[in-house]
Amino acid sequence: MPKPTRAKGWDAVGNPIPGDVASCLVELGVDFKINGDEAVGRCPMHLERTGKEDAHPSWSVRLEDSADDIPAGTFNCFACGYRGSFVQLVADVMKMDWLEAIAWVRARGGIERARMIMAKSERRSAILDTTQQLNEASLALFVDPPQVALDKRSLDPYPVSELGIRWDTAKDAWILPIRDPYTHELWGWQEKNERYFRNRPTDVRKSRTLFGLDAYEGDVAVVLESPLDVARLYTAGIPGGLSSFGAAISDSQMTLVIAHADKVILALDNDRDGMKYSEMMRKLHARRINMSFLNYDGIDAKDVGEMTDEQIFQAYSTATSSTVTRFKVK
Repeated sequence: MPKPTRAKGWDAVGNPIPGDVASCLVELGVDFKINGDEAVGRCPMHLERTGKEDAHPSWSVRLEDSADDIPAGTFNCFACGYRGSFVQLVADVMKMDWLEAIAWVRARGGIERARMIMAKSERRSAILDTTQQLNEASLALFVDPPQVALDKRSLDPYPVSELGIRWDTAKDAWILPIRDPYTHELWGWQEKNERYFRNRPTDVRKSRTLFGLDAYEGDVAVVLESPLDVARLYTAGIPGGLSSFGAAISDSQMTLVIAHADKVILALDNDRDGMKYSEMMRKLHARRINMSFLNYDGIDAKDVGEMTDEQIFQAYSTATSSTVTRFKVK
C-alpha cells in the first residue's frame, strides 16, 4: 500500500502541526533536551500508562519534518510504546478532548506553518505566479488619494499613506494593497469605489493575509471588514486595525490575528452578515484569545466608516463580550 501523502503543515491524517514544537513543549510543561532534530526527555505519560516513573529519557519528539517524511511533532516512547501526533500529546497532557487539542495546536501555528516552511520556489508557484507582473513599481502608476476623496471618508492623509493606500484617477477608485503577511511582498490589490470592487489578480489569496498587518503595533487587534475602515480607525486615533477584506474571516486570518495580538475586538459591520460571522467567530475562537465585539448600541451606523470619531471611541471603549445585543439589524 502506498504511503499516504500529506499537505505541508498537516500530518497524513489531517492533524495540524505546531509552528514551533520546542516552544509548545515548554508551554505544556514537558522537560526535554534538544538532540539534533529531536527533543528527548522522560515520557510525560509513562507513569499514567505503566504505574512507574520513566527512569531514563526514553521519549522523543520530532522538532522538524524528517527526511523520510515523519511530521514534526510526532513522538514515541521506546519504553512504554506511547506514540502519536502532537495533537494526541496535547490532548493527553492538557486533559482536553480532541477538538480542543486541535484548536490548541492550530492557535500555535498549525495552519500558517505550511506557509512558513514552504520552499521559496514552491511558494512562488502556488501564489506568486499569478502576480509575477505585479511589484512595488506597479503601485507607482497610482497617486495619493485626493483630498475630496479623503474628506468624503473622513480620512486623514497620514494613516492613509502609512497603510500604502493609493488612488486610481482613471477609475476614481481606491487601491488597497494585498501583501504577504510575513514578508509584506506585494501580491496584488483590491480596487474599490462606490460602484464596485475588484481584486487584481482575480485569484489573489487575500484570505491568507490581513490588510494593515505591515503597520500593526501593540497587543490589541481590531478586526474590520473594509481596509478603508482600518484607515478610518487610525484617523480616529485608535491603532491596531486589521481588515479581512470582507465579512468572512478565514481560519488562516484568525491564526494571524492570534499570533500578533493578546486581545481582539471584532468590528464587523452592523448588519446580518456581520452578526452571523461575529457569532461564528465567537464559537470557534473565544477559547483561543480574549475576544470582544464593537458595541453599536445607540449608534445608527453600519460600520466605523459611517461613525464620527466620538462614536468610534464609544463603540471601541465599551466593546462587549456579547454578540446578541450589539446589533441593530437592518
